[in-house]
Amino acid sequence: MAATPRGVAAIVALVLGLATAGAGHAGDDARVLASELRIALGDVDRLAEADLPAAHKIGLAERLAGSLGLLPWLLQRAGDADGARALSEYQVTNLEPANTEPLAALLATLSDRHPLDLAGTAAPAVTATAMREARVIHQTYCAGCHDGAENGDPDLTLPARDLFFMARTERPDIFVARIFNGVKGDETIGFRNPLTDEQLAALRAFYSDD
Repeated sequence: MAATPRGVAAIVALVLGLATAGAGHAGDDARVLASELRIALGDVDRLAEADLPAAHKIGLAERLAGSLGLLPWLLQRAGDADGARALSEYQVTNLEPANTEPLAALLATLSDRHPLDLAGTAAPAVTATAMREARVIHQTYCAGCHDGAENGDPDLTLPARDLFFMARTERPDIFVARIFNGVKGDETIGFRNPLTDEQLAALRAFYSDD
């Protein structure tokens, strides 16, 4: 399946962000790759949901097409030529739940090969100050689109979903990956996620326990 214009735009934005940031962020690049793998795996898992609205299925298929265009480049950049080749050769020809298992298996293998470092986002005790900051971040930047959205408007292809709902229903690594790659700064930081690990840990706790 060819990448859609939306998928191409996402690829260009991320590639430009990585290029702008320069070579001093290898750790960040590794986390971007690990997060993108898990987001794709989460999207494949959602495609297997029996009650998935038709519009959501279309949106997830478009996003996966974009991911399958981007991920081989990220894998090649990380030195994983075999992974890049395997994923670039994969063709999404039928996204019925019964036919997504090979892609899910490949993404799971690649995710194991490129672990997402969650150590800094899973502090055993998040301070009250950090939790207050997480609430402010949520209310300022997230609540307007996400609060009360549950699994998203069934008539939209890629709707905003309720972050508390997502924290309850998705694997923790996939949920954190969506936050990490979904929050972007501006051009001054190469469009990278501006949140510290401490803030990510607090947001993870806020959405899981609020």
